[in-house]
Amino acid sequence: MIALISPAKNMRPRSREGVQPRRPLFGQSAGELLEELRGLAPAQLESLMGINPELALTACAYFAQCDLEAEGWTALTAYNGLQYKNIEPETLSGEEFDFLRDHLFILSGFYGLVRPDDGIQPYRLEMGGKLRFGGKNLYQFWGDRLYRTIFEKGQPVIDLASAEYSRAVSPFLKKEDRFIRCDFLVRRKGALKTLATEAKMARGRMVRAIAQNRWDAPEELETFCWNGYAFSAALSDSGKMVFVKE
Repeated sequence: MIALISPAKNMRPRSREGVQPRRPLFGQSAGELLEELRGLAPAQLESLMGINPELALTACAYFAQCDLEAEGWTALTAYNGLQYKNIEPETLSGEEFDFLRDHLFILSGFYGLVRPDDGIQPYRLEMGGKLRFGGKNLYQFWGDRLYRTIFEKGQPVIDLASAEYSRAVSPFLKKEDRFIRCDFLVRRKGALKTLATEAKMARGRMVRAIAQNRWDAPEELETFCWNGYAFSAALSDSGKMVFVKE
């Protein structure tokens, strides 16, 4: 079983102690993107990425300083967002971290696919932005390469990514592929809703549970229980697992 998650917008200079970072799978393609990104001024990044001037300057500095030949930071500890804080990668045992190395992919607009121990450079580039590379948006740039790599061994895939990143994979799915979406819903005034902040936290806790319990089959995720969320068989089907907090 493979789990998919989104990257975080924020990053921090931190690597997993004792882990030798691997080279990202699509480093050459990241280099192609980098060449074009370095040609954009902060004002262009601000407009095309829909970010404020300060973030545009930061993004521009990231691209100017990016050295894809350098070792980089281990990805699972380098991304710094709610999801990753709830994975708590620094507190995973060596065996738990190793399990995720073979069972987790991080979807990335810049790197394509990132493994937990891949060495990455700081960057800011969202998959669904307005930037064009050779006339292509990032979905078109990556095409079906991410899908083919994820499904090359025919394993079931658990989708814990946001819709922006899932869209880099879902258009290429074949009938025989097991692609299972995980939704985390909260009941409010009789209706079930997704609370973005809680959903990000729950996705992180699920990744942590996968590592700690060595879950390698989708059915094992049914036992996941955290902060009031519990599996709902009634709302789930072969392509969707729903966890509800009453």
